[in-house]
Amino acid sequence: MRKFILTFLSFFLASPIFSAQENIEYSVISYHDIIDVIQTPNLKIYPQTITRDKLVQQFNLIDELGYQPISFQQILDAKAGKRPLPNKAVLLTFDDGYRSVYDIVFPLLKLYDYPALIAPVGSWLEVPEGGRVPYGNIMLPRDRFLSWDQLRELHDSPLIEVASHTYNLHYGVIGNPQGNEQPAAATLEWTAQGYESEKEYNIRIRDDLAKASQQLEHELGEAPRTLFWPYGAYSNAAREIAEDEGMPHTFTLQGKVNTINENTHAIGRYLVDQETLITAFQEYLSGHTWDRKTERVVHVDLDYVYDADEAQQSRNLGKLLDNIKTQGISTVYLQAFADANGDGVAEALYFPNDHLPVKADLFNRVAWQLKKRAGVKVYAWMPVMAFDLGKDHNYVTDVRTGKPNKEQYLRLSPYVERNRTIIHDIYRDLGLHTKFDGILFHDDAFLSDFEDANPLALAWYRQKWGLPGTISEIRQQEASMTRWTERKTDFLINFTQVLARQANHYRMLDNYPFKTARNIYAQPILNPESKRRFAQDVESFGRAYDYVVVMAMPYLEGAADTDAWLEMLVARSLDKVPANKLIFELQSQDWRNQTPIPSQQLADWMETIEQAGIDNYGYYPYDFFNGNPETSVLKRNFSLATELVPAK
Repeated sequence: MRKFILTFLSFFLASPIFSAQENIEYSVISYHDIIDVIQTPNLKIYPQTITRDKLVQQFNLIDELGYQPISFQQILDAKAGKRPLPNKAVLLTFDDGYRSVYDIVFPLLKLYDYPALIAPVGSWLEVPEGGRVPYGNIMLPRDRFLSWDQLRELHDSPLIEVASHTYNLHYGVIGNPQGNEQPAAATLEWTAQGYESEKEYNIRIRDDLAKASQQLEHELGEAPRTLFWPYGAYSNAAREIAEDEGMPHTFTLQGKVNTINENTHAIGRYLVDQETLITAFQEYLSGHTWDRKTERVVHVDLDYVYDADEAQQSRNLGKLLDNIKTQGISTVYLQAFADANGDGVAEALYFPNDHLPVKADLFNRVAWQLKKRAGVKVYAWMPVMAFDLGKDHNYVTDVRTGKPNKEQYLRLSPYVERNRTIIHDIYRDLGLHTKFDGILFHDDAFLSDFEDANPLALAWYRQKWGLPGTISEIRQQEASMTRWTERKTDFLINFTQVLARQANHYRMLDNYPFKTARNIYAQPILNPESKRRFAQDVESFGRAYDYVVVMAMPYLEGAADTDAWLEMLVARSLDKVPANKLIFELQSQDWRNQTPIPSQQLADWMETIEQAGIDNYGYYPYDFFNGNPETSVLKRNFSLATELVPAK
């Protein structure tokens, strides 16, 4: 028996299956141009450029700390189970195809015996000698970039693999009527004739990536298998095209550590420039970077920004941007639908679409400006079913009246295929035309214990879920009520997840991973019997979404002792969902008398929930016109300006 065990262990340890102790992580560093200030003292340092001395310092640190630069093939071999990655694995990459890769980097790679992955821009290689290369808004001399002979020599080295950086997508296109420039690989271009179509976008991306691949294959004898997205920005549609064109492995600029267990269609990289401190570079190598993990959220009505007078609308936007920037927050939940009468139902949208009026093509502009000027993440706040498409559609009905409940949101019945298709289209158009980082699903996503009672819904319960054919019969049996509630809860979760995939297909992916959040009412958390009144379950939400946004609104719920009510809501929430997945949304308006909550009261509530264990919170609404709430009062309890935590 002992001999058998030893033989078995010997065989097991010799197998290609990795043990838990073996390394599965790797970091990727993104470099651009390198300059030698001694040889070329007058050469301008552009963004993402570093000096030769700094590169040598970083290469020395890699060696001194025991990090081991790897080739991309080693990553693929590790994924295939052939051999594990070395400890402290790091992949070095160089974007854009600068001549400095040949003149400065290549000799250093040979000296240190470091492999690297380089990615030139195809169209820049085609610029004739003596010409100028369009680099953003400037023109650089052609001799700042690799020649074909230099690129061939690099390609022939066992240390170098050549990737594509697209043929001609390294620029910004006009992405909306207001003239914002956005990355070409992830944006429908706006011209005097309007937006390019979905089909035109797909053709443009496919033609470019195919041309880039064919160019490198013709000149180097080998087609690229990897692609660096310009600016790190792409869409899932573009990624699928890249895979079709033989480049399934693509690189972004999302700063994160990677693992061999992940797919390689969106490999994260840490971007290095001249301002990168050596301590930060060491964090990049380890994958342990300092980043904000706490969420502070302001929930914004885009209706407050909109104005028929475009000049006033621009002033409104400027005021919003200034006020958001001063709050030191992480995230804005931005309304993407128009709701002039305040009933929570979308009567129009703030982005181009095929089903509802466009009040103004405004969401993309505001979201982009918030991201770029205020430095926050933007979630599109969207209804799930509350779209008013007129009388010619099936809406959620109450069995007691046979009509939509006037005290609830007007909601399209999700059991009607035509309705689902329309809502899918709306979310797809959202991703196609706008730039955002996540979705907040509106609080209209509920079904009470008396709805939906339209005939198609009743048929669904009977045919799909094996329930009685009427709501009255369902309500007579405890088992049927429980089953009905659970199925409706899961149905709405699954529906929102389909909508998220629709929105994410064309949505620009860049520095932030796509996140989903969904509102939940307080009562299903505080009172388990209330799950039947809403078809909402906080524990299920915690599994389904990145964030559960709890509507922590004590006055709305009639709480006499608001602090005690909030503490109980925190305790019940934390009993079901980890704290890092919870976001508490406090009310800043007292809807009983339509007056603002005193700012100090709101700050006190923030302190109450934080002491009870909630790190992530925000408020709604934000009346930036009248300064409610007063951000100076909230600052101590709300601002993240000085808060940093280690992230991996």
